[in-house]
Amino acid sequence: MSDQPERSAIHCLLEPRSVAVVGASPTSFVGRVVIENLRLLGFDGPIYPVNPRYEEVLGLPCFPSIDEVPAAPEAVAAAVRIDLVPGVLRAAAKSGVRAAIVPGGGFSETGETARVAQAEIGEIGRDFGMAIAGPNCMGVVSPRRATALYIGSLPEHLLPGRVAVVSQSGSVIEAMVNMGPRVGFSALVSSGTEAATTSGEYLEHFAADPATGAACVFLEGFRDPAGFVRGAKAMRAAGKPLAVLQAGRSAEAAAAIAAHSGTLASADEVVAGMLRHVGAVAVDDLDEMIEIAEVFARGALPKGRRMIAVGDSGGEAQLVADHARAMGFQLPPPSDALRTRLQAKWPNFSYIGNPVDPWGVDPDFPTLYEEILQGMADEDLDVVAVAIDKVTSWMGEHEVDLGEASARSLIAATRRTGKYGVFLTLHGMGPAHPLVRDQLREAGVPLLHGLRPALAALRGAAWWQAWRPRTPPTSSDGPSATRGAPAPDEPGPILSEAASRAILEPYGVPMVPAEIAETADAAAAVAERLGLPVVMKANVPGVAHKSAAGIVAVGVATPDTVRSTFDRLLRRAEENGTPARGVLVEATASGVEVICGMRHDPVFGPVVLLGVGGTLTEVLKDVSIRLVPPSVEDLDEMLEECAVGRLLERAGADGAPVKRAIAALARIAVERPEIREVDVNPMFAGPHGAAAADALVVLGDPE
Repeated sequence: MSDQPERSAIHCLLEPRSVAVVGASPTSFVGRVVIENLRLLGFDGPIYPVNPRYEEVLGLPCFPSIDEVPAAPEAVAAAVRIDLVPGVLRAAAKSGVRAAIVPGGGFSETGETARVAQAEIGEIGRDFGMAIAGPNCMGVVSPRRATALYIGSLPEHLLPGRVAVVSQSGSVIEAMVNMGPRVGFSALVSSGTEAATTSGEYLEHFAADPATGAACVFLEGFRDPAGFVRGAKAMRAAGKPLAVLQAGRSAEAAAAIAAHSGTLASADEVVAGMLRHVGAVAVDDLDEMIEIAEVFARGALPKGRRMIAVGDSGGEAQLVADHARAMGFQLPPPSDALRTRLQAKWPNFSYIGNPVDPWGVDPDFPTLYEEILQGMADEDLDVVAVAIDKVTSWMGEHEVDLGEASARSLIAATRRTGKYGVFLTLHGMGPAHPLVRDQLREAGVPLLHGLRPALAALRGAAWWQAWRPRTPPTSSDGPSATRGAPAPDEPGPILSEAASRAILEPYGVPMVPAEIAETADAAAAVAERLGLPVVMKANVPGVAHKSAAGIVAVGVATPDTVRSTFDRLLRRAEENGTPARGVLVEATASGVEVICGMRHDPVFGPVVLLGVGGTLTEVLKDVSIRLVPPSVEDLDEMLEECAVGRLLERAGADGAPVKRAIAALARIAVERPEIREVDVNPMFAGPHGAAAADALVVLGDPE
């Protein structure tokens, strides 16, 4: 009995047992190179060229159409014009084909033709359950399985391994394929425009794939945001590290944004918050992605950021220390035991710090580095690092010998103690000599190139290890709309502060005491009840930034001043063309100023925001963001990621009221989809709790 139903469509894409190349040709690059790559890798299944113009291609019998292939192949490469692709895929799907690539290379014209074809390709993928890479992609490579539907040249040094790569950019896949014999790959997927199969679906496949231990993803945009989140969560649930690099992070501009929180929650910050929530490592450039892929490829990850390093230069040791500390690594001084051990053997080893600089101590460097690394590996630390540039093939024999000896000593020392060992160069000046490279790879010790990318990769890997699983929020976590949050009696979209407060308070957002006054005398009476001095605001719908409009007064200290201020605020509102619905008289508050916000992101939906509030909000842009609903762990991390947590700790204030306010905004986002933005800024937090001194609610189309 065939096990075909047990193989998913993506499985058939990455590990096809048989392949057809539609548009195969002995002359055209794309139609020829796919067949050549399959042969280069030693693919042992049948290959069917399809082209009515030829009887054979590269020595293989050629068939006039997919319908005339002797047996339905599991996957096809559609090396034809983009307007012909839907017909090819539909015919292939009807004959039983499970997967396809739609490559670039001149076959993916832009404009209306491409748009229509891509829409059809998406429909075919959904209707027939086909896995389709592309359009406009390089294809897929599976080094571990000796298969490739790939239109680029495959070098001999491409290594099989445990890291999967998915990239919407074909050139990034080419960079990974051609990086040299470093990272070993389980699969490389050039996903292209993802008309049918998206990055998230590939991640779900790799989460279940025994041959894949980690993944790296390069994105130009999120074709299926919810699917990506599902795929990233599947990777985390499987215990497989995921690193994500997104290009064009500033391009996702939302339409008119009224609230501060909307302005601050840019695409970059939202993506960062999403990745933290799902436990994926964010990387900033290709160098970082390549280096963290090297870390992932070796299997083990650092358990923390306490590091000790050895180099061969005082200046470079200082450079390592500078960058390591800036990236959050701890560099504890060597223990007395380590100093005593080294100085007993080399009395002229006068200064022993972290990093260790043994330059000039002993020309017998194999013995020197062996002793230093054995002692370093006995320290109570997480990472033992060698930071030496003596590794490239074009260095002198003596220099390469130093690199080889230090690599050998690092392997022995860390293997004996179980510490995490890493070898890094301070700049990416070229490929490593096989004497250094091969022994490190065989021992499972990463060899990283470039100081900043190397440290960023180690930091990301340590963060992945320390990430806490999320606790699902429950419906009983706080008040909801069923307890009486009223519908606003204003048309919006920007509600007055009184209407905004009336929505937020029933959800549990704490507010500074305030009352609406309709007359000057009533305002004075309210002020005396609340306690002078007070803050006064014209209660005006349609105004997002009241201070800029001149309809806010602070420090109003006497009843007479309250009365005159009341009249002035009403006049000012009238001059602005926005008549006030009375004046809000509010008690004066103090404490750490915080901004809590919510907005509906155009890509990921509702998000919540926490940051430094008040007049510093726009200046510092120090914020943390999470998708809705945030977990308990997300709320804790939001305080840690921005300065708010440190400010609250210094003021002796509890962060719990602030976290409850963020959770309340998340419930509003879920239960009141017509509310598109919320600003609570500033919220004053101190030892006795927290209360919001200003509130803004913005309505919109819930669809």
